[in-house]
Amino acid sequence: MGCVASKSSGEAANNNNVWSATTTSSSSHSGAMNSGRPDESSNDKTPRTKSYHETVHSKLCKNTFFSENDVEVLKTLFDSVAHDDNVIDEGEFIEALFGKKKREELLVKKNKNGGDGKGGKFFTFERRLFEKFDTNDEGYIFFDEFVKTLNVFHPRASTNEKAKFAFDLYDVNGNGEITREELKQLVSAVMKRSIFLNLDEEAIERVLDNTFEQVDIEKDGSISYEEFYRMVKENRKCIANMTMPTLTTLSTEYPEFIFAGSPGAGGE
Repeated sequence: MGCVASKSSGEAANNNNVWSATTTSSSSHSGAMNSGRPDESSNDKTPRTKSYHETVHSKLCKNTFFSENDVEVLKTLFDSVAHDDNVIDEGEFIEALFGKKKREELLVKKNKNGGDGKGGKFFTFERRLFEKFDTNDEGYIFFDEFVKTLNVFHPRASTNEKAKFAFDLYDVNGNGEITREELKQLVSAVMKRSIFLNLDEEAIERVLDNTFEQVDIEKDGSISYEEFYRMVKENRKCIANMTMPTLTTLSTEYPEFIFAGSPGAGGE
C-alpha cells in the first residue's frame, strides 16, 4: 500500500527519488412471499426498527464510496480476521496482510528490542501501516476504521486524500514535515521486507539526496505537505499503489487482495 509497497524491480538505485524508486441482479425479497405475505388491506404502517449493524453500515455508506453491499462484504472479511472480539490487533493485522511467518518474525524482534515501537526502539513498515489504520490510536482496528481507511484506496477517492495518507505514512512523528531521518527509516524498513528492492546503505543515501534535491523546494531540510503534493501532481505514479481498482467490485469478487490470510487467499 502506498508508494513504498510497490513491487517494481531493478530500477531503484537509478531512479531520481524515493517515490519514483519505490512505485510500482439479486432478486428483491420484500417479505410478501408465500404464506408470509402480509395482508394488503392492513393499515399497519409502523416502520421496521433498523438493527445496530444496519445503522452503522448506512452511516459508513454515506461517508465513503462503498455501497451497502460493499460494506457487508468488508464486514465478512473483517470478521474473518478479527474473530470473536470484533477488533483487529496488530498481530492479526500483520498476519492477515503479510502471513504468519512475518508475524512471528516481528514478535521475536519486538521481544528482542523491547518497547512498543513508539519511542523509536522498534520500527517496521508493517507496524507503521497498522498505526495508519488504527486512527483512534487505541491499539486495535475497529470496523469503521477499517472501512474508512480502505476508502482512501478507492478509485473514486481524490488525489489529495491519497497523497495525504501517503504523506502521513512517512511523517512518523506527526509534526507535519518529513525529515530525512523519517524517510530513511521507512525506506530502510521497506527494503528489509522486499525481495524486489534491495539497496545498500550507500544507495539509499543517494536516493535520499536526490529526493530532497528535487522535492525540498524551500531547502530547509524537511518536506512539507505542500512540497510533497506538488511532486504528486507532477508525477501521479508515485502514489499509484494508493488505488485498489478491485474495491469497485466488492459485491461480485471476494476481496482476497486485501488480506493474504483471508479464506482462499493462501496466506503463509
